[in-house]
Amino acid sequence: MKKLISFLLILCAIFSCSVNDILNDDEDEYYDAPSVRSYATYISQNSVTLNGFINHSSIFFSESDTYKVGFILRTGDEHDSSNDQVIELEKEVEYYTGTYTFNHGIDSLEPNTTYYYTAYTKNGATKEDDWESFTTSDIPCTYEQDNYYSISEIWKNANVQITDPSCCDEGNIGFRFGNWPNVYRINFNELENGYPQTGQYFGVSYRFDNSHIQKKLVKSTNQVLIEYNSTPETELFVNNDGERITLIFCNTILKNGNVLNGKVSVEIP
Repeated sequence: MKKLISFLLILCAIFSCSVNDILNDDEDEYYDAPSVRSYATYISQNSVTLNGFINHSSIFFSESDTYKVGFILRTGDEHDSSNDQVIELEKEVEYYTGTYTFNHGIDSLEPNTTYYYTAYTKNGATKEDDWESFTTSDIPCTYEQDNYYSISEIWKNANVQITDPSCCDEGNIGFRFGNWPNVYRINFNELENGYPQTGQYFGVSYRFDNSHIQKKLVKSTNQVLIEYNSTPETELFVNNDGERITLIFCNTILKNGNVLNGKVSVEIP
């Protein structure tokens, strides 16, 4: 054994390496930490799910290697790292051809507060991140009477029906109420074809983004499509208590300039 170590030391002197480098060659890091994309889902008044997305769909890996993943949550000043909450997930991820997602839920947040966050990847001395922000849901306005709403201050009774959107870029679940010419179809785009969760939702124009990778990332990101009526300035609230879905309109501005107020609800089948 002494002769073997001596021989290795001679090789190290020639090639500027260490004995440990040679004996642990199988532990080398072959690849840098992969690029990562951050996004948030299920944003409510007090909670959020942080997500990381890695796209290796067009890369082939010839060596075996792993990397670590996690998140950093930052409060207050986006440039102040002194109060960072670092969340390192225990699982080590193998480099492979394809896509990979990871997530972590966080509770005990403050309503209507902006937080800064990033998913990160790490392998050896290399690290990648992608800083983004989200704002927790505001506290909705309150109405005592259910299934009673107004269109620009003209109040009407509502009968809400659950509908199936007609196409892939119109979400997975919808709610319909109103009478012609003011019929409102309010669609949501949720993971696993679920119902929207409690939170504040923001309008999209025309359709949900269903292009390539985006269709994997926009579900359950607090977006709502009001057919022919929503814009990015359109906002509404959802309350899902497990038995009923309630849509709450607090000066919800539509594309045609009308304003919705009130609340409507329907029992979950």
